[in-house]
Amino acid sequence: MKTLLRFDDLVARGILSNRVTLARWIEKQGFPAGFKLGPNSRAWTQESVDKWLSDRAKAPAEAAE
Repeated sequence: MKTLLRFDDLVARGILSNRVTLARWIEKQGFPAGFKLGPNSRAWTQESVDKWLSDRAKAPAEAAE
């Protein structure tokens, strides 16, 4: 069975701190969009979040613009 993470779980794990950052990461940095549990609820699989974190750690630093 897959572990589901809600927004509060992401905050508690220190992955992010606010919804604005979450939206920006989804739009511009490839963070998984997750899926809707209800009209105001979204969840992510732990596997997809762990993969994104792992891929992000391996990616070369982007050049400062």
